[in-house]
Amino acid sequence: MIESGGKVSLYLALGDSITVGYGVQTAFSFPVLYADFLRRHNPDLCLLNLGVNGLTTSGLFALLQYNHNIRHSVSQASLITLTIGSNDLLHLIGSPNQSINTSQLPIIFNNLSQVLMQVGAEIRRLNPIATVKVATLYNPLPAGPYALYMALAQGVIDNANLRIVTWAKYYGFEVVYLDRKFRGKEWLLIGRDHVHPNEAGYQLIAKSFAR
Repeated sequence: MIESGGKVSLYLALGDSITVGYGVQTAFSFPVLYADFLRRHNPDLCLLNLGVNGLTTSGLFALLQYNHNIRHSVSQASLITLTIGSNDLLHLIGSPNQSINTSQLPIIFNNLSQVLMQVGAEIRRLNPIATVKVATLYNPLPAGPYALYMALAQGVIDNANLRIVTWAKYYGFEVVYLDRKFRGKEWLLIGRDHVHPNEAGYQLIAKSFAR
């Protein structure tokens, strides 16, 4: 809901493990840090983090269709953040000793585009006026055992991000370019699992959403 004066009263965080804040304490998750920033000007802001570890675009669409609590929260929010898409790509990678499976890429990209459009339509159906901020995907591979496939993975992620940006702009969502923020700084921003951000990474994400 938006209070008089246009202030955000409900900030809803939707998405995957990046939204959950996997790998760090809750206080260092980016929605908490972002909400703390927003409270400087709006002390009554309420944060609702409904992130789900492992969530895919299809999983998000199902929640938006059938989960009454999430549907209600979307309808009431004046600010929504989204991190989604990484898990759609994960099964391309087997083990560090196997190459990335590119045969499924056309199917994956086509499905990603279609489901994202459904997600956008459902969000706007539930809430035509909320500010929605969508993050692009970053490439964690330079900081881990899959660095051998960094270049190939970067091409996949760039393709996915092109679709994310196109989708976001179609529905009037704001794009937060996390890929640009992380590139070249992976060793400083990625945690021990070589996938999720560390505390510094989540702080950077929060700052990126706040801009």
